[in-house]
Amino acid sequence: MHRTPTLLLVFFSSIMLTLLIGACSNRGITSLEQRAQSIDKSLMCPVCPSETIDQAQVELASQMRVVVREKLAEGWTREQILQFFVDRYDESILAAPPKKGFNLIVWIAPLAVVAGAAVLLYFVLRAMRLGKSGQSGQDEHILLQDVGLEPYLSEVDQELVARNSFPNPSTRSSDNG
Repeated sequence: MHRTPTLLLVFFSSIMLTLLIGACSNRGITSLEQRAQSIDKSLMCPVCPSETIDQAQVELASQMRVVVREKLAEGWTREQILQFFVDRYDESILAAPPKKGFNLIVWIAPLAVVAGAAVLLYFVLRAMRLGKSGQSGQDEHILLQDVGLEPYLSEVDQELVARNSFPNPSTRSSDNG
């Protein structure tokens, strides 16, 4: 009777040990492949426009993917592999421009545009808020009334009276007076 729990313990322990060893060994392979895929996404295909080597289906892209995996297996770092390809193809091989020199504008400009838009939005909203609270009905009436237009408005009123379209021209002058 005591043998059954011991046998079960040994059985489950061996299964757990097998799973643990499999997970550890699989993690190393996955890690290497994940690193390779990350590098593949960082390199542009020299033949295909706007495609990285992980997307491209041409022979050159598959050869570059093989080189990436070989270099990783040899112990090269990500930076060393990227520099290897830059030395052969120029910096245009990189999917993301380096964060130095003239290329720094590509990294800073979007942040500057977003910051400028936020400042502009702040001032526009502030002006709109102040415009509504600082304006009264009398101010609006004064803005709409222009003394220079009074002779023309009188002439229009007379024309409308002559056509019997406007019943009383004095209503306009009494509103404005």
